[in-house]
Amino acid sequence: MLIVGIETSGLAGSVALTREGQCLEVRSLEQAGRRHAQGLALELRELLKRHDVAAKNVDAVAVSRGPGSFTGLRVGMVCAKTFAYATRCQFVAVDTFTAVAMNCPSDISDLWVMEDAQRGELFAGSYQQTGGVWIRPNPIEVVDAEAWLKLRSATEILVGRGLARCDLSLTIATCLTEDRFIQPLASSVALQGERMLLDPKSYPDIDFDCWKAVPFYIRRSAAEEQRDKRDAASANAPA
Repeated sequence: MLIVGIETSGLAGSVALTREGQCLEVRSLEQAGRRHAQGLALELRELLKRHDVAAKNVDAVAVSRGPGSFTGLRVGMVCAKTFAYATRCQFVAVDTFTAVAMNCPSDISDLWVMEDAQRGELFAGSYQQTGGVWIRPNPIEVVDAEAWLKLRSATEILVGRGLARCDLSLTIATCLTEDRFIQPLASSVALQGERMLLDPKSYPDIDFDCWKAVPFYIRRSAAEEQRDKRDAASANAPA
């Protein structure tokens, strides 16, 4: 399968092209000096052009669905949906934390993937590797960063963007802080997307319909929560 991967869940983003489980190229949007909303479609077009691939010949587009940046996830999702609609290719939304886990060494079988949830909190997901496939046995949690880090044991491994926003002296767990263990890559998104498309029955909780797929935010943004509080206060105010 020829697959386009799109990853825009954070400040740094990337696009990738894979064929039959092999990465042909992954291109950093940040290195290209372009913001997601301004340059994603152009970067994708140039990526296909460099490999002499017509958009209509792409078999599928895989996009990072979150958790991550509200704006970044929206931009990536819209781009992927538009590409799928225009080319009539298959669509799949991939768990962003799985893309992070896929960059880790093959001899690691269990780890935690972390993302900054702001307000002193983290999004934390436990992942396990079986036969080269990463799965998340439990839902991603929203946890108090300081308390959660103190509970981690010396046998546990932590990866993900959340590490950059934490006081790692609070934990005795192993923290993999190299960039390849921090940032999800579009190539991993594409490779995981291919695996999901070839075996959709193993992923019953994933929507492969580009019209129905939505970003995985876990919770509402701070701005949305503040708006709801204002609306509730206004509705309960005496006439």
